[in-house]
Amino acid sequence: MRAGLLALLLLAGCAREIPARPALYVLRDADTTIWLLGTVHFLPPEVRWETPAVKRAIAESATLVGELPGDADAGTAFARASEGRGLPPLAARVPAADQARLQAITKGCGGKRLDRLKSWAAALVLSACGASNAGGDPEHGVEAVLAQRFAGRSWLGLETVAGQFALFDGLSEADQRRLLRASLAAGADYRALLGAWKAGDEARLAALIARSFAGAPTLKATLLDQRNARWSAWIANRMRRPGQLLIAVGAGHLAGTGSVIARLRAAGYKVERAS
Repeated sequence: MRAGLLALLLLAGCAREIPARPALYVLRDADTTIWLLGTVHFLPPEVRWETPAVKRAIAESATLVGELPGDADAGTAFARASEGRGLPPLAARVPAADQARLQAITKGCGGKRLDRLKSWAAALVLSACGASNAGGDPEHGVEAVLAQRFAGRSWLGLETVAGQFALFDGLSEADQRRLLRASLAAGADYRALLGAWKAGDEARLAALIARSFAGAPTLKATLLDQRNARWSAWIANRMRRPGQLLIAVGAGHLAGTGSVIARLRAAGYKVERAS
């Protein structure tokens, strides 16, 4: 898997504004409306993604539902879960052909401190660095902006921080090293994902996701399929109660076969593209 897609991570001032039209979906019945927005966690500050439809979804929703709840302390949980014991240095966990790329990306991204991390944790750090080096900034990511927009309103999570890190921790070392190797291409993956997301291009997003998990069925099942199944079941259950809410999760979870959108439609829900 190309870890740059998980999930999945700076030019202010006079930078030219870049419009984006991310995919937004809605399903509703007589007393319930659920909006679904695919997110990118790291964004260049010049990207403007709050379209009229997105602004309406934000304004009308009483509750925000993300992958994690608003009070999640991911930093502390990551520090606890990420430290490895008895693992070889990071360079020894990457094939010889990738050593040059590893050295290039680790400069300014933790260096030798990465040697102390489990392979999945190092992959996440390197993916974030790759996205940052490509112009992304978590302070301008969709979730960061939504946190401001929903200040004073409820913010729930589909998962917990501990549960999310447990998914990675439960992977075999071989699959963790797949993530690690893939993270070396995080910059290119980020740019491809960002381009598809800005255009609201479902087909291109789906193709990127399919390519990222090619040849990695366990990773796909653990990090994508099973989570999509749980989340779509949560949404179906939530439709039984009145209310208006916005669900914002990584864009890769809403595109393609087996996505949250596809599963809801297969279950008989009318999910419409709102923008």
